[in-house]
Amino acid sequence: MAPRVEVYYSLQSDYCYLLLDRLIGLADEGVQVEIVPVLGGVLRLPHRYQGRDELEQQYFEADTKRLAEFLELPHAYPDPSPIDFKPGSLWIAEEKQPRNEYLCRLYVGAVRAGRAMAFLDVVGRMLWDGSTPGWDQGDLLSRAIAKIGLDLAEVLEGTSWDSAKAELDRNAEAILAAGHWGVPLMVYEGEPFYGQDRFDHLVWRIRQRGGLQ
Repeated sequence: MAPRVEVYYSLQSDYCYLLLDRLIGLADEGVQVEIVPVLGGVLRLPHRYQGRDELEQQYFEADTKRLAEFLELPHAYPDPSPIDFKPGSLWIAEEKQPRNEYLCRLYVGAVRAGRAMAFLDVVGRMLWDGSTPGWDQGDLLSRAIAKIGLDLAEVLEGTSWDSAKAELDRNAEAILAAGHWGVPLMVYEGEPFYGQDRFDHLVWRIRQRGGLQ
Protein backbone atom coordinates (compact mmCIF):
# COMPACT_ATOMS: atom_id res chain seq x y z
CA MET A 1 0.00 0.00 0.00
CA ALA A 2 1.31 3.45 -0.91
CA PRO A 3 2.29 5.71 2.01
CA ARG A 4 -0.27 8.43 2.69
CA VAL A 5 0.41 12.00 3.77
CA GLU A 6 -2.26 14.54 4.68
CA VAL A 7 -1.32 18.13 3.91
CA TYR A 8 -3.29 20.98 5.48
CA TYR A 9 -2.94 23.67 2.83
CA SER A 10 -4.17 27.27 2.63
CA LEU A 11 -4.34 29.26 -0.58
CA GLN A 12 -3.44 32.33 1.49
CA SER A 13 -0.04 30.95 2.53
CA ASP A 14 3.26 31.79 0.82
CA TYR A 15 4.86 28.79 2.48
CA CYS A 16 2.22 26.42 1.12
CA TYR A 17 2.87 27.70 -2.40
CA LEU A 18 6.61 27.38 -1.90
CA LEU A 19 6.12 23.74 -0.88
CA LEU A 20 3.88 22.87 -3.83
CA ASP A 21 6.51 21.58 -6.26
CA ARG A 22 7.94 19.28 -3.60
CA LEU A 23 4.48 17.88 -2.87
CA ILE A 24 3.94 17.21 -6.56
CA GLY A 25 7.31 15.48 -6.68
CA LEU A 26 6.39 13.36 -3.65
CA ALA A 27 3.15 12.29 -5.34
CA ASP A 28 5.12 11.43 -8.49
CA GLU A 29 7.21 9.06 -6.34
CA GLY A 30 4.10 7.12 -5.41
CA VAL A 31 3.12 8.76 -2.13
CA GLN A 32 -0.59 9.40 -1.72
CA VAL A 33 -0.71 13.13 -0.98
CA GLU A 34 -4.12 14.13 0.37
CA ILE A 35 -4.71 17.88 0.30
CA VAL A 36 -6.88 19.13 3.16
CA PRO A 37 -8.10 22.69 2.48
CA VAL A 38 -8.10 25.20 5.33
CA LEU A 39 -8.82 28.91 5.53
CA GLY A 40 -6.02 31.40 5.91
CA GLY A 41 -4.93 31.77 9.52
CA VAL A 42 -6.25 35.31 9.88
CA LEU A 43 -9.76 33.96 9.22
CA ARG A 44 -9.34 30.61 10.94
CA LEU A 45 -7.56 31.83 14.10
CA PRO A 46 -7.86 35.63 14.10
CA HIS A 47 -6.74 36.03 17.71
CA ARG A 48 -3.26 34.80 16.74
CA TYR A 49 -2.87 37.63 14.23
CA GLN A 50 -4.41 40.53 16.11
CA GLY A 51 -1.67 43.01 16.90
CA ARG A 52 1.00 40.90 15.21
CA ASP A 53 4.41 42.44 15.74
CA GLU A 54 5.66 44.58 12.83
CA LEU A 55 9.19 43.19 13.18
CA GLU A 56 7.85 39.65 12.86
CA GLN A 57 5.96 40.60 9.70
CA GLN A 58 9.05 42.24 8.19
CA TYR A 59 11.07 39.08 8.81
CA PHE A 60 8.30 36.93 7.34
CA GLU A 61 8.31 38.96 4.12
CA ALA A 62 12.10 38.83 3.87
CA ASP A 63 12.15 35.09 4.55
CA THR A 64 9.55 34.17 1.95
CA LYS A 65 11.32 36.31 -0.65
CA ARG A 66 14.65 34.63 0.15
CA LEU A 67 13.12 31.14 0.12
CA ALA A 68 11.55 31.76 -3.28
CA GLU A 69 14.93 32.82 -4.63
CA PHE A 70 16.58 29.76 -3.08
CA LEU A 71 13.98 27.45 -4.65
CA GLU A 72 14.15 29.40 -7.94
CA LEU A 73 10.41 29.97 -7.88
CA PRO A 74 8.63 33.14 -8.99
CA HIS A 75 6.88 34.76 -6.07
CA ALA A 76 4.64 37.77 -5.62
CA TYR A 77 1.73 38.51 -3.32
CA PRO A 78 -1.66 37.84 -4.92
CA ASP A 79 -3.07 40.88 -6.68
CA PRO A 80 -5.67 41.35 -5.36
CA SER A 81 -5.36 39.50 -2.08
CA PRO A 82 -8.11 36.91 -1.66
CA ILE A 83 -8.65 38.40 1.83
CA ASP A 84 -9.50 42.06 2.40
CA PHE A 85 -7.32 43.47 5.17
CA LYS A 86 -7.53 46.77 6.98
CA PRO A 87 -4.89 49.13 5.55
CA GLY A 88 -1.45 48.55 7.02
CA SER A 89 -2.49 45.59 9.16
CA LEU A 90 -3.11 41.85 9.19
CA TRP A 91 -6.63 42.36 10.53
CA ILE A 92 -9.54 41.58 8.24
CA ALA A 93 -11.43 44.58 6.93
CA GLU A 94 -14.91 43.05 6.95
CA GLU A 95 -16.48 39.79 8.04
CA LYS A 96 -17.73 39.25 4.49
CA GLN A 97 -14.87 38.20 2.21
CA PRO A 98 -16.33 37.68 -1.27
CA ARG A 99 -13.10 36.88 -3.14
CA ASN A 100 -12.02 34.39 -0.50
CA GLU A 101 -15.43 32.74 -0.42
CA TYR A 102 -15.54 32.38 -4.20
CA LEU A 103 -12.03 30.97 -4.35
CA CYS A 104 -12.67 28.55 -1.49
CA ARG A 105 -15.79 27.21 -3.17
CA LEU A 106 -13.65 26.35 -6.18
CA TYR A 107 -10.91 24.90 -3.97
CA VAL A 108 -13.24 22.68 -1.94
CA GLY A 109 -15.10 21.70 -5.11
CA ALA A 110 -11.84 20.65 -6.76
CA VAL A 111 -10.89 18.60 -3.69
CA ARG A 112 -14.26 16.83 -3.79
CA ALA A 113 -13.74 16.12 -7.49
CA GLY A 114 -10.40 14.48 -6.76
CA ARG A 115 -8.47 17.29 -8.46
CA ALA A 116 -6.92 18.99 -5.44
CA MET A 117 -3.26 18.83 -6.46
CA ALA A 118 -4.06 19.79 -10.03
CA PHE A 119 -6.09 22.77 -8.76
CA LEU A 120 -3.17 23.97 -6.67
CA ASP A 121 -0.86 23.51 -9.63
CA VAL A 122 -2.92 25.89 -11.77
CA VAL A 123 -4.91 28.20 -9.49
CA GLY A 124 -2.66 28.15 -6.44
CA ARG A 125 0.34 28.81 -8.62
CA MET A 126 -1.22 31.68 -10.55
CA LEU A 127 -2.12 33.40 -7.27
CA TRP A 128 1.48 33.43 -6.06
CA ASP A 129 3.82 33.39 -9.06
CA GLY A 130 3.10 36.96 -10.15
CA SER A 131 1.88 35.89 -13.58
CA THR A 132 -1.77 36.87 -13.21
CA PRO A 133 -2.61 40.24 -11.67
CA GLY A 134 -6.37 40.59 -11.55
CA TRP A 135 -6.73 36.81 -11.24
CA ASP A 136 -10.36 37.33 -10.13
CA GLN A 137 -11.37 39.17 -13.29
CA GLY A 138 -13.00 37.92 -16.49
CA ASP A 139 -12.65 34.25 -17.35
CA LEU A 140 -9.17 33.71 -15.88
CA LEU A 141 -10.31 31.25 -13.21
CA SER A 142 -12.66 29.51 -15.60
CA ARG A 143 -9.87 28.95 -18.12
CA ALA A 144 -7.46 27.86 -15.41
CA ILE A 145 -9.66 25.09 -14.02
CA ALA A 146 -10.72 24.02 -17.50
CA LYS A 147 -7.07 22.96 -17.95
CA ILE A 148 -7.62 20.32 -15.28
CA GLY A 149 -10.96 19.12 -16.61
CA LEU A 150 -13.28 21.13 -14.37
CA ASP A 151 -16.14 23.39 -15.37
CA LEU A 152 -16.34 26.50 -13.19
CA ALA A 153 -20.13 26.77 -13.30
CA GLU A 154 -20.57 23.11 -12.39
CA VAL A 155 -18.12 23.35 -9.49
CA LEU A 156 -19.88 26.43 -8.10
CA GLU A 157 -23.30 24.86 -8.54
CA GLY A 158 -22.19 21.79 -6.59
CA THR A 159 -20.32 23.69 -3.86
CA SER A 160 -22.21 26.44 -2.03
CA TRP A 161 -20.35 28.68 0.39
CA ASP A 162 -22.30 27.20 3.31
CA SER A 163 -21.23 23.72 2.28
CA ALA A 164 -17.61 24.73 1.68
CA LYS A 165 -17.46 26.66 4.97
CA ALA A 166 -18.79 23.66 6.89
CA GLU A 167 -16.00 21.52 5.43
CA LEU A 168 -13.38 24.18 6.13
CA ASP A 169 -14.60 24.45 9.72
CA ARG A 170 -14.25 20.68 10.16
CA ASN A 171 -10.75 20.86 8.73
CA ALA A 172 -9.91 23.71 11.13
CA GLU A 173 -10.71 21.36 14.01
CA ALA A 174 -8.86 18.47 12.36
CA ILE A 175 -5.62 20.42 11.95
CA LEU A 176 -5.55 21.15 15.67
CA ALA A 177 -6.23 17.51 16.46
CA ALA A 178 -3.37 16.60 14.11
CA GLY A 179 -0.87 18.52 16.21
CA HIS A 180 -0.49 22.15 15.11
CA TRP A 181 -2.47 25.18 14.00
CA GLY A 182 -0.19 26.47 11.20
CA VAL A 183 0.26 25.59 7.55
CA PRO A 184 1.58 23.80 5.74
CA LEU A 185 1.08 20.92 8.14
CA MET A 186 2.02 17.47 6.82
CA VAL A 187 0.84 14.42 8.72
CA TYR A 188 2.25 10.93 8.18
CA GLU A 189 1.02 7.98 10.24
CA GLY A 190 -0.26 10.39 12.88
CA GLU A 191 3.02 12.32 13.15
CA PRO A 192 2.80 16.06 12.35
CA PHE A 193 5.48 17.96 10.43
CA TYR A 194 4.83 21.70 10.57
CA GLY A 195 6.30 24.03 7.97
CA GLN A 196 7.81 23.65 4.53
CA ASP A 197 11.23 23.40 6.20
CA ARG A 198 10.18 20.05 7.68
CA PHE A 199 9.61 18.46 4.29
CA ASP A 200 12.99 16.68 4.30
CA HIS A 201 12.21 15.31 7.76
CA LEU A 202 8.92 13.97 6.42
CA VAL A 203 10.66 12.25 3.51
CA TRP A 204 13.25 10.80 5.90
CA ARG A 205 10.47 9.36 8.08
CA ILE A 206 8.67 7.81 5.11
CA ARG A 207 11.91 6.21 3.94
CA GLN A 208 12.71 5.04 7.44
CA ARG A 209 9.43 3.15 7.48
CA GLY A 210 9.93 1.65 4.05
CA GLY A 211 7.49 3.86 2.17
CA LEU A 212 10.07 5.27 -0.24
CA GLN A 213 13.27 3.92 -1.76
